[in-house]
Amino acid sequence: MKFKNRCCSLFKGLEELGFGGPFAMVVNMLILMAVYMLSRWMFYYMNMVSFPDVKLADMVRMSLGGLRFDLSALCYLNLLCIVLQFLPTRKRDTAVYQRIVKGIFLVVNVLGIAVNCADIVYFEFGGRRTTATIFSEFGGESNLGKIFLNSITAYWQVWLFGILMILAIILLYCQPKTVDQRVGQSARRSTGPAVYYSVHTVLFLLAVLLAIGGLRGGLGLKMHPMRQDSAEIYCNKPVEAAIVLNTPFTLLTTLHKSDYKDPHFFEPDQLDAIFNPIKNGDGTLTPGSQPLNVVVFLLESFSREYTGFFNKELDGGQYQGYTPFLDSLMTHSYSFEYAFANGIRSVDCMPAAFAGIPRYINPFCYYLYANNTLQSLPQMLRDEGYTTAFFHGAPNTTLGFKAFTNSIGFERYYGMDEYGDKDFDGTWAIFDEPYLQYFAQQTDQIAKMGKPFFLTVFTASSHEPYRVPDQYKSTFTRSEIPMHRVISYADHALRQYFTAVKDKDWFRNTIFVFSADHTGPNCREDYNNEMGKFLIPIFFYTPGGQLPARCDSTRLVQQCDITPSLLGLLGYNKPYFSFGKNVFSQDSTYVNYVFNDWNGTSMYYLDSLMIEYHDNQLAGIYEFKHDFSLKNNLLERRDQFKQLPFMQRQIEAIIQQYVTRMKQNRLTATAKKR
Repeated sequence: MKFKNRCCSLFKGLEELGFGGPFAMVVNMLILMAVYMLSRWMFYYMNMVSFPDVKLADMVRMSLGGLRFDLSALCYLNLLCIVLQFLPTRKRDTAVYQRIVKGIFLVVNVLGIAVNCADIVYFEFGGRRTTATIFSEFGGESNLGKIFLNSITAYWQVWLFGILMILAIILLYCQPKTVDQRVGQSARRSTGPAVYYSVHTVLFLLAVLLAIGGLRGGLGLKMHPMRQDSAEIYCNKPVEAAIVLNTPFTLLTTLHKSDYKDPHFFEPDQLDAIFNPIKNGDGTLTPGSQPLNVVVFLLESFSREYTGFFNKELDGGQYQGYTPFLDSLMTHSYSFEYAFANGIRSVDCMPAAFAGIPRYINPFCYYLYANNTLQSLPQMLRDEGYTTAFFHGAPNTTLGFKAFTNSIGFERYYGMDEYGDKDFDGTWAIFDEPYLQYFAQQTDQIAKMGKPFFLTVFTASSHEPYRVPDQYKSTFTRSEIPMHRVISYADHALRQYFTAVKDKDWFRNTIFVFSADHTGPNCREDYNNEMGKFLIPIFFYTPGGQLPARCDSTRLVQQCDITPSLLGLLGYNKPYFSFGKNVFSQDSTYVNYVFNDWNGTSMYYLDSLMIEYHDNQLAGIYEFKHDFSLKNNLLERRDQFKQLPFMQRQIEAIIQQYVTRMKQNRLTATAKKR
């Protein structure tokens, strides 16, 4: 109570000028921030068994990071109160007005504290902070009252804590004095209407601006608004994001997202026998051999369409493409004629390539299950003694890359913050040529540490605003669309990188993997279809001769296959999770498939046939190798395709496995069925 009286006395002079409401709102928000911080520590205390590696220093770091998410949640919950308390009107000084504001404030924040406390209990069962899926998960429960009463009994200390926090915001609530207490009259005498409304309009606009910054997690124009997975930038393991986050944030930021509907194609006990994403590592590492390094190039928007290597038949054999260096490199690599992205955006690429998670309807990173625990390639290799690092020349906050890479085991991140902005294109990122030279230098430094390494670089120049450095404006001029110029520049930058590293000691002991993140703008009608939207180059270059140089026209490859294929080449022999396959495996159970999804239309490729599913029903059949433009839907001839029943069972099992495992947070080989 003393704290409350002191706060209110500080505002006495300000109240007479009409500033009581705004400053009271600030004080009450600070009180709520303290309550949420205490709730975070209570959450950790009650769930310590789930965080065995978290030390005091880790908790301090995560708590400081959590302030951004607390402020965001509180801005969501209290947006109406903020508007009411800063609204430039004299009515703010009336008792009725302030009683309404207080009522709204207490109702929304009592609910916020209640759900935050409830998640302290529920986390043990869900393994992540609660999202809006809770409404569908428990929508059919008829005994919620009994469940709630049992939780009060079993977790009485949590609910006692919650009651104390609710009492704290009630007793410490700072309420400005009103006109009924003869403060407002003094204010009216001391300031005229012109001054009053001018000052308070500016204050209102400032409050709105700051509230928007609070909601987004910052005011930077280039900063992507915070998501659930943004919390992982402060963590060592994905599960620890639950400490950084708070439940009002995860609930409110997922309310507009609809949950996956379980298709119920098969009984749960049948599913693994049809399609099982748990793989047994089939690698065989030669005893005493030196571990191979891995460098992965994720090429921004590099469509298959832009290459000459895969389009030799176009324009009567005269098509040149825009990637002369990559075309030459592919002649020395193990490449695939039919290679597919598993998504349509940059954020779809890394979950697919490094954790075997394709996009299904929604991007994994932006969806309800973004904080699910993954079994990723960087973490698996890190556990085997590899140094892991991720490079991207854009600002570190771009697309949430830093948070996601941290969550999947990259121990170092090199972005614009580390590089500086001296070669910035003015809009998007560092130009590729200087940044790839920087990458070459850092790779050499990492190699000198004496450990095998797994490095990934995400190129950036082949992106809007389609700029090349000034010295190359007259060099890269051949183009049908603006993208072609920057593709040619990025290809040149890759040539310069390999010129810089080809004589390094580590070069011949390294596997270089190339994959586009997704396709870019179409220019040719041949690629303007459901298949063309996903066709990208994927190839493996091994200067030490570990793989033969060939273009494989029989095996289909997708981004999800990168992790299983690399693990096989590296001799990894432990179980892991992936929706992909090892394309180099000769196992008799090998299935030559690709799965991707475009706005709810799922596609499954097997050998030379592709089927489409829409609304969980067969919608198309195409012989894609003979019908590249997908002009002939053979659905009416379905009885002629003997492999069709197998393909339907496979795509249905993949979809059901995806939905079920997402909901149950079972995306690792060791996750237990719930």
